[in-house]
Amino acid sequence: MAMASAGANPEWTRPDQRLPERPPAEGAAPPPPAGTWHRMHYAVGVFLVAYGVTGLVGAALLWSDRRKELAGYFGSGNAGTLLLLAKAAEAVLVAVAAAGIVRRRDMWFVPALAGWMAGFAVFAVLDVFDARWGGLLEHLLYLAGFVVLLFVSYGLSAKAQVGSGAAVRATAASGPEGGDGDGEPRRLTRTQEFALAALNRLPHR
Repeated sequence: MAMASAGANPEWTRPDQRLPERPPAEGAAPPPPAGTWHRMHYAVGVFLVAYGVTGLVGAALLWSDRRKELAGYFGSGNAGTLLLLAKAAEAVLVAVAAAGIVRRRDMWFVPALAGWMAGFAVFAVLDVFDARWGGLLEHLLYLAGFVVLLFVSYGLSAKAQVGSGAAVRATAASGPEGGDGDGEPRRLTRTQEFALAALNRLPHR
């Protein structure tokens, strides 16, 4: 009778109901999170901080020259104020990039990259209106360099995500039940796949 009543229990006989999950074995390490920080992000962050600090120091030492350059675009009346605001914003971008290195947050590099890209794009447009072709070429080269750096950082994030996802799957497969798929990382987007493929084509030493 006990066996019959147990077999009649719908909670035990429904094939579409998942079995209760077993607790992890004592002492087993949890699977690592699917992070996006790659060790080469240190190089990206150091470059951003070094570039920003160089710009701030150069502006402090050559303040009058930088002010004259801005006066050619915006007039002498507002050049000093605009230069001060620009360098204050640049200092904030440097601080955010430095915090990204310390906290290992690659997304914190995006404000610095986007900020300098926007600045060079604005000056490139002004160069076109003022027919400053030498300045236009310089600003476009800087803009292209930061676009490439943003693309590289994005590809490194995708590469780190793929690596951490493989670690999650390996950890789940080594468990007693072989994993049930709940620890799978989210799939890469098309843009991430493109950036990762382009990054993998670069020559490696």
